[in-house]
Amino acid sequence: MQATSIKLLALLLTLCASQAQAFDLLEAWQSARTQDPLFGVARAAAEAGRTKGLQAQALKSPQVTANAGLGGVSNDNKITDAQFSAPGMGAASGANFRTKTDAGLDLSWNVRAEYPLYDAARSSSVSQLNKQAQLAEVQLSADEQQLMLRVVQAYFDTLLAEDTLATVKSQMAAVAKALEIAKARFKEGDAAIIETHESQARYDMLSAQELEASSNLQLVRAALSDLTNNQDAALAHLPQKVDLQRYMAGDLEAWLDRARNSNHLLHIQQLQQDIAHDEIGKHQAKYAPILNLVAQAGGERLDGMGSNDANLTNHQASLGLQLTIPLFTGGMRDAKYQEALALEDKARNQTDAVRQQAVRDARSAWLGVSVGQGQIKALEQAERSAEVKLDSTRLGHEVGDRTTLDVLNSEQELFNTRLALYRTRYQVLLALLNLSAAAGDLNEKRLDEVNQALITDKIDKALN
Repeated sequence: MQATSIKLLALLLTLCASQAQAFDLLEAWQSARTQDPLFGVARAAAEAGRTKGLQAQALKSPQVTANAGLGGVSNDNKITDAQFSAPGMGAASGANFRTKTDAGLDLSWNVRAEYPLYDAARSSSVSQLNKQAQLAEVQLSADEQQLMLRVVQAYFDTLLAEDTLATVKSQMAAVAKALEIAKARFKEGDAAIIETHESQARYDMLSAQELEASSNLQLVRAALSDLTNNQDAALAHLPQKVDLQRYMAGDLEAWLDRARNSNHLLHIQQLQQDIAHDEIGKHQAKYAPILNLVAQAGGERLDGMGSNDANLTNHQASLGLQLTIPLFTGGMRDAKYQEALALEDKARNQTDAVRQQAVRDARSAWLGVSVGQGQIKALEQAERSAEVKLDSTRLGHEVGDRTTLDVLNSEQELFNTRLALYRTRYQVLLALLNLSAAAGDLNEKRLDEVNQALITDKIDKALN
């Protein structure tokens, strides 16, 4: 019992060490979030979009401006036939006044504060800016989903390329052995030269396939490295015997309903439609008034430079309402209104199109999972049948009932079936994630569920 426990502990420690070196799917995604330049663009765009909320708040706040000016001025004011009166001095008519300043110094300043009380266009702009801030967050979530799918696609492409290369090498080893046997039998006079030629031809063809598979592996691994900045780490593979039946698609109608309501791309388009609708509000009323509360204070001081020049000081402060009514804009307001109506209609149709596409994507992914599960079962059975056929063909070859070509063809059939099985497994897992993306709930937790197929099954395999 103690020896068994020690063995189990040793297996676990060995597995943990190997897993520490393996670069699994979840780690690839986490690396891509910090390394992928396209997602860096998305993060920066989202950060810029968040400022739209601050801009909306600013439009609802008072606007304060200050002006100041300094310059040289020459001033000559004349008043004739003025009425004049002063306490204790009586009244006078026909009085003349004159103030004159040559090359004087003029200093002026003004502080003005405006608070919007009613402005339909400004209110529509506030609504638009708030929705643009929401749009930035939803767009970032959509970009995260797309990055996750790109990582999974690149990861599975690399796994399939490694499986393909390994399969080709295994087949080459089998053909090389058959070629060696055929040469030996021909030398001893037990077989015709045709068996040697058939084996050699098959080996040469596989050599070309190995070069192609190796080249493809380098390309897809480079694509994964571009996303994750990890070129050399070993990847976590699906074991040859793995049960993917736990990843079921579920009810189709439920998925379609979620796609109609929760798809991220649809949410983005709905927000864009709402923004287009708010644009109508800016121009809907041709003569919409603008009412502001205005407070301002200012002053001016004119200092003459000569001994006979006048000095002038003026201060003022005011608080009141300012009403602005556009009476004629040359048709611009109406043209903008018509444009906004057309753009909203365009956005509405785009929303319908995106909703339809979301439903199609969900249906396609659901079928990819459901049909793929059936294909996996069929291919697993086909693999077992191909193994039995190969054993029978080899036995027949030993007793002279089958040729070397029959053995080579049986081996080719087995390896092709295995590759089809590997490819279908990856397609089912990717379709499962695409289904979640269509429904708007693809996240790291969902990715980790798929990642467990690469990790948990390795643990089961090691313990067994």
